Amino acid sequence: MTDALDARSALAGRMARDAGAFAQGYFRRWRELTVEDKGPQDLVSEADRLTEELILRRLREAFPHDVVVGEETGGEEARDFWLIDPIDGTNNFVRGISYYCVSIAYVAAGEIEIGAVYDPVLDELFLGRRGRGAACNGRPMRCSAAARVSEALFCVGHTPRLPAPPFLGLLGRILTGGGAIRDMGAGALMLAHVADGRFDAYLEGHMLAYDAAAGLLLCREAGCQTAPYPDGGRYARGGAVVACAPGLWPALAMS
Repeated sequence: MTDALDARSALAGRMARDAGAFAQGYFRRWRELTVEDKGPQDLVSEADRLTEELILRRLREAFPHDVVVGEETGGEEARDFWLIDPIDGTNNFVRGISYYCVSIAYVAAGEIEIGAVYDPVLDELFLGRRGRGAACNGRPMRCSAAARVSEALFCVGHTPRLPAPPFLGLLGRILTGGGAIRDMGAGALMLAHVADGRFDAYLEGHMLAYDAAAGLLLCREAGCQTAPYPDGGRYARGGAVVACAPGLWPALAMS
């Protein structure tokens, strides 16, 4: 099993880099993209679909029997399976905003074993293995040491799938406590940046698994405190995401 995970981890890193370079070619021509509306604030372009197809081809070449769940092509989760988001941050991508990423995770027996998040703009690969740590371009990552809301920089995501009032209440509690807030528009990359100590926490009431899984693995391996994920044990359901510097956990747990 270890050898198989080693091979899949190496492949995840290569696929993330190659897919990111491919997507970046479309990003440079973002004004020419054909964009479709999948739902409220939920966009997709040909770049998303073609980037996912590239990842799927690489996976089928290396592990033809592996199960894959992709944002654009779908799929059913199994005991062991991949979770793919070819472009997380599509709303940024199609507007020429340079904050997006490729997110790839591998789940085995219910555990997120591998997480790869690649930022093509800065050429940064965030790669982690359960129990083996996480690194950015080979440099070990560690979450921040923030212990007070008043010194922390929070990423807070919101989805139209949930009502606005609880989200607004959360924003109010953070701001009242003296914290600063950002929503950069790409959850997987924000989680990777929490893992690397650039942000101190990430909070969202519901994230789909192909957005959350890789980043959560990175955060856990970098020493973050995280809430259980997914809700009810099935990744198809997604769930709430909390990942933060351990010193912030008491304050967030009381929110």
